[in-house]
Amino acid sequence: MIAHVKQPLLSLRGLRILIPRGGDLGAALHDKIVARGGIPTIAPLLETAPPADPAAFAAAVARWNAGEYDWIVVTSATTATALEAAGIQPKPQAKTAAVGPVTAAAIQAIGFPLHVMPGRDYSGRGLAESLLAALPDPEQRASTQPAGHPAAAPVRILLPVSDLADDTVERALVEAGYLVDRVGAYTTAVTDEIAGLRERAAAAAFDVVLATSGSAARAIAARLAPLPPATHIAAIGAPTARALTAAGLRADSIAVTSTTDGLLDAVAVALIEGARESYEHTHQGDNR
Repeated sequence: MIAHVKQPLLSLRGLRILIPRGGDLGAALHDKIVARGGIPTIAPLLETAPPADPAAFAAAVARWNAGEYDWIVVTSATTATALEAAGIQPKPQAKTAAVGPVTAAAIQAIGFPLHVMPGRDYSGRGLAESLLAALPDPEQRASTQPAGHPAAAPVRILLPVSDLADDTVERALVEAGYLVDRVGAYTTAVTDEIAGLRERAAAAAFDVVLATSGSAARAIAARLAPLPPATHIAAIGAPTARALTAAGLRADSIAVTSTTDGLLDAVAVALIEGARESYEHTHQGDNR
């Protein structure tokens, strides 16, 4: 039997860290930073709003509840919240894919089983690759069943996303021959100016700013830029780092694993003396 030993958390001792999200994500990051010795500040720069076409989203959920889809692909915990509010119901014959652990936990919390999740690359690219490995080949599915048989029909996938999401997953699935219904489940908007926040950021009141998504990256640029060179900007993954660059900001560190813990590890490795050696020691077998 292999003993699974919980690795110690990498310290964030004394680091003043700005969290640009409120809600459950902001609260979870706050508690994790405190547990590592950091000093968090929650300043929500984003707010969630209904999608641009609420009727289209409601119709897609109704089709799902009527059993018209084979798969649902969920790319954020916020999507899971929107689906629950829209009255979606788990369907025994259908399968579920999630982009990463946080999203998986959110979709499972509303009663959906999890069938596919990337092993390490918690991004649109990683999700698309994992799905393509799990889905039946469209041509083989059609050729092995009699004409008109339900199993010969193309796999139909519901893809509810943010109105601002890119087309990485959709494009990969469509190019592979699957029928994808992409529908906006919500949108995000930059919040109004928070009194004094831009001035505090300009005065280097924060050692670290966390970019937790592409939308957060754009909000940071809109509400805080330009940031002092001494302020460390950490991205939760490569897509978020690209969003920072596109918004005119730099990504000083990028999480190896696109989770909140991975994001905080990246900050620790970059800024806390001795953290890199600890991280490399505890993860030395990861790439074997």
